[in-house]
Amino acid sequence: MTKNEYYDMVIDNFRPAERLIGMAPAEKLDWAPGPTFMSTGQVLCHLSEGVGGGLEMLVSGKWPTMKEMEEGMKLEKLPSCAIQEALDKLKKDKEILRQVLDGLSEEDFTTRVVSVPWGMTAKMERMAISFLEHFTNHKMQLFTYLKLLGLPVNTETLYGM
Repeated sequence: MTKNEYYDMVIDNFRPAERLIGMAPAEKLDWAPGPTFMSTGQVLCHLSEGVGGGLEMLVSGKWPTMKEMEEGMKLEKLPSCAIQEALDKLKKDKEILRQVLDGLSEEDFTTRVVSVPWGMTAKMERMAISFLEHFTNHKMQLFTYLKLLGLPVNTETLYGM
């Protein structure tokens, strides 16, 4: 896969995510399906981090410490976003993603071995796909929240058809 093919694949996943974010009811940002789940606003905020920022840290090797990451992942510490804020963050992430990919050679993207602080080591291309997979899982989480809230979501909204 080339860098541009990867970018196109990410953008193809961002489009339906933007639609789902826009469907979130502003009055339900504090709603969660249970006490140990992220709120809708927290899901919006996490989803809006996209994949560009993570890839930027992957390329630079500049990560928060494991302690900072563990602390930041505690449910009560996760930030919440309003709808427009989430859309703006995702738009910014597209720009970061483009910059990160433009800064890599095709060879680096497909063969450079990288690692993340939580122990996974893989070629850059494989890691980038894992980051997109993470994004897609949270897109599905938002889809499920919207479904539970009774919104008219279906296969078309999930996949952007």
